Amino acid sequence: MKIFLASFLEPENFGPGKVICVANGSRPHAVKCDSVFPPFIPSNETMKTYNDMSANDPKNASNVFIKSFTDQLEEFRIKVQKAADDAGKPPTDILPFSDGDTLASWEREAFTNYRPLIASCLKRLGFDVVQH
Repeated sequence: MKIFLASFLEPENFGPGKVICVANGSRPHAVKCDSVFPPFIPSNETMKTYNDMSANDPKNASNVFIKSFTDQLEEFRIKVQKAADDAGKPPTDILPFSDGDTLASWEREAFTNYRPLIASCLKRLGFDVVQH
């Protein structure tokens, strides 16, 4: 199953399926989001820590963010894998995604963003990921 990861601001990178929001806060007016997927949104605590640290220590703030969000995604991946194993199904059948869906956040492809961390989690769960 192919899942796309893209910026709200670059709809040309979207797949042909639903658009699923994986971002905190506001949503773009020009893009219709079909749903929100909270497990792939950095926690409020992670975001607060990052924001508090970023002004004075941006490099360390980034490292702390990556560690925290990676841990969050790994806990989720383990739960999904266990549910899939218990159900005798592949993880791709457990999650609410369809072939061609796009998981969208704000940052454009050329800028630092957290979509690569989501891509890694999805790949480990058996998805084919197109990352922008």
